[in-house]
Amino acid sequence: MYKDILLSVSRPSRYIGQEINSIKKDLSTVRAKMALIFPDTYEIGMSHLGLKILYHILNRIEDVAAERVFVPWIDLEELLTKRGKPLVSLESSLPLREFDILGFTLPYELCYSNVLTTLALSDIPLRSAERDERYPLVIGGGTSVFNPEPVADFFDAFFLGDGEEGVVDIIHAFNTWKEGGGSKESLLLELSRIEGIYIPSFYTPQYHPDNALHAVLAREGIKEEVKKRIVEDLDKVPYPTSTPVPYMQAIHDRLTIEVTRGCTHGCRFCQAGITYRPVRERSPEKILEIIDASLKNTGYEEVSLSSLSTGDFACLTSLLTSLVGRYGTEHVAFSLPSLRIGTLTPSIIDQVTDSKNASFTIAPEAGTERLRKVINKEMDEGVFLTTIDDVFRKGVKSVKLYFMIGLPTEEMEDLEGIVSLARRAKDVGNRYGKGGRDITVSVSTFVPKAHTPFQWYGQTTKGEIEQKIEYLKGRLKKMRVSFKWHRTEMTYLEAVFSRGDRRLGKVIEAAWRAGCRFDSWTERLDFHKWKEAFAQCDIDPDFYASRQIPLNETLPWEHLSTGVTKDFLIKEYKRAATGRMIPDCRYGSCPNCGVCDMEAVRGERPDGIRPIARKAEEKLEVRSQKQEIRNSKTHPVRLRIRYSKTGDLRMLSQLEIMNTFMRALRRAHIPTAFSEGFHPHPRTSFGPALPVGMESVCEYMDVEFIRPFPPDQFKDNMNRCLPEGLNVLSAEEIPYHAPSLNSSITFYAYEIQLNGIDISSLQETFQLSNLGELWSRRVVEKDGRKVLREINARPFIEDIRWLKKDALFLLLRSRKGECCRPSDVLSALFKVAPDDPGVRIRRTGLYGKGMDAPHDTKSMEKICLQKSS
Repeated sequence: MYKDILLSVSRPSRYIGQEINSIKKDLSTVRAKMALIFPDTYEIGMSHLGLKILYHILNRIEDVAAERVFVPWIDLEELLTKRGKPLVSLESSLPLREFDILGFTLPYELCYSNVLTTLALSDIPLRSAERDERYPLVIGGGTSVFNPEPVADFFDAFFLGDGEEGVVDIIHAFNTWKEGGGSKESLLLELSRIEGIYIPSFYTPQYHPDNALHAVLAREGIKEEVKKRIVEDLDKVPYPTSTPVPYMQAIHDRLTIEVTRGCTHGCRFCQAGITYRPVRERSPEKILEIIDASLKNTGYEEVSLSSLSTGDFACLTSLLTSLVGRYGTEHVAFSLPSLRIGTLTPSIIDQVTDSKNASFTIAPEAGTERLRKVINKEMDEGVFLTTIDDVFRKGVKSVKLYFMIGLPTEEMEDLEGIVSLARRAKDVGNRYGKGGRDITVSVSTFVPKAHTPFQWYGQTTKGEIEQKIEYLKGRLKKMRVSFKWHRTEMTYLEAVFSRGDRRLGKVIEAAWRAGCRFDSWTERLDFHKWKEAFAQCDIDPDFYASRQIPLNETLPWEHLSTGVTKDFLIKEYKRAATGRMIPDCRYGSCPNCGVCDMEAVRGERPDGIRPIARKAEEKLEVRSQKQEIRNSKTHPVRLRIRYSKTGDLRMLSQLEIMNTFMRALRRAHIPTAFSEGFHPHPRTSFGPALPVGMESVCEYMDVEFIRPFPPDQFKDNMNRCLPEGLNVLSAEEIPYHAPSLNSSITFYAYEIQLNGIDISSLQETFQLSNLGELWSRRVVEKDGRKVLREINARPFIEDIRWLKKDALFLLLRSRKGECCRPSDVLSALFKVAPDDPGVRIRRTGLYGKGMDAPHDTKSMEKICLQKSS
């Protein structure tokens, strides 16, 4: 870890690790070390379920250590480069070059430049051809590897499909090779025998003079087609129930349970609907088992039942009934991120809104029935409006409608259809009182994706898409409907790489060398640099993004098989042109896509009954009837807690400290009282916020309980559930109506270490009485903007004196509810920045009315020294 520079970067909690449930093994005792790398920031990577599954499976193997790595933000990358420090793992701070295997998750095309950042910061050559057996093996997996050709030159291998079993095979093959010695070539040959493994260096693309691909030739003895790996039974593969719990808020800051994998609705633009086939469901019993264990181990307050189409899960209604019955009194909310019109029933709406004041996202995808037939998206507009009404009737305040623009065969009537659906939804919302309900229309641009029936269509030009966005923006604004859209340059680049070939590798490297990073972040995408990179490499991006590809042309990904045949995709392409739909094969006839047989998809017996679903429905209903609703009528109790914040956890913000305590309360099974209303939260309050980077041995929080709870038991239970660096020091009951912490505290005592800072000129003449005005500047946030504020620290200083050489005692006093920071005093007195590695500040005392503390500064100084020691 980079302890000496973290105060100089934004959001340092991204880099400290040490989360609850993180796994740190003794690396000297393992045979293989694998870095699991997510090529984006920590908060995005920690939301990725696949990463958590692999972390769990690999660390179950005794002699394997899997550690996490995320791409540092721009500020830390610059500091690491400037100081010549390598990128390291979270768990053991091990440089990436010292791992055996680097496993990259590639979830989207616009993360490719971050892959190069990761390798460069680790002093690892970018291209596979430049790396021999002295370097780690570099493997890619995830949704983007079904066309990995644009980044093929940077990777040694790719894994296609479900990774739960394949990653174990990779480790075993690597360990066998490592024990026997040998070249990198021999390792790659061994890996190529594993189902799902693609070694790009074993395949050579050949091109026609017009730049179209002629063929991809496999080396002699290498299979011509690589088939994806499929896990047949989700119940039989491990699933994590003790995932690391981030301190900072992740993008999806909740417990995610995959209830189903795969989708058979057959939307013709959807790559995931093809690559994740066939459909496999977890049993309801297994889901309940996972949720039970996960909530106990993590303390999450929300559970997401995840799949490509959660509403199609056979036992969804009874599962929700059971979950709400079990966890409703514990204020656990349940969300369903992917629901289709027709599956969002009143019963499901009731269950979800009872646990959470949710907003709902509904995806009509296209504005007219004609275009929905083209994309094979079934939606009855009458059912759509009824669903909107059902949602609003339950008190939901907002609904988001998701559409795609630029779809094949789209016309202006289809855009007008989007406006019409939004207007009708708005009219439904207006029935519910003054102001009605909020409707948001969100549109994204169609991107042709590999392995889909629409892979041959070109993307609508950037200029045309911008005209369509302006049209919708103007029409929807008049209706007071919120409108959101994606940046057109981002979807254009996505289209280039989604249909790209191996020649794009040099473009990615050129753009990266020009400074492109985090291209999926709107504020970071520099499209001008990308255009320059294409020009520099003499490559026309329109050839990949906008060109209509002939059906008989060889595609760059054609040697990589999802199981769905090319014949099926061509038939679907032709059906789309005529507006002909095909049914969901779980309930209709088999379209012969090639992945499986009907029995595998439907899970039926000859009599047509789905036995797992029926058994589960009966069992879950019985369980839900046994739930006891606790309704405590005892008088609430309030405890005042003193805790310390030390070590690396000084990098946490006040909000991150609060979130950490909230989840620790759940893991410790503390009977905390909750607030009323749509968003119930634990009734807690915290003392004055401690700035990031500052330690303390005297932080306070008040916790309210629904019944008496012994203070000593609270202390013991919490300390078992808190991470190292947070420690409950004492707990005592206080009167229920005692003044709040912030209104009680007046004095703030600090010990300040000034190591390696020249203060000799001030040590002899330093007297409080001699100090005049002490002005300093710092950036503060005002009305969402960062502004520079000047602060005179002198009125807030009650006492300041030397404790010993290079150590100060500082006592600050709030005036009219305001107080300066210790860093303001340091800046004014010594011209020292708060992120100076020689500065270490520790809060040692908080005093005021009702805090049972002396009021003379000498006694305070003595207490501060005692607490500090």
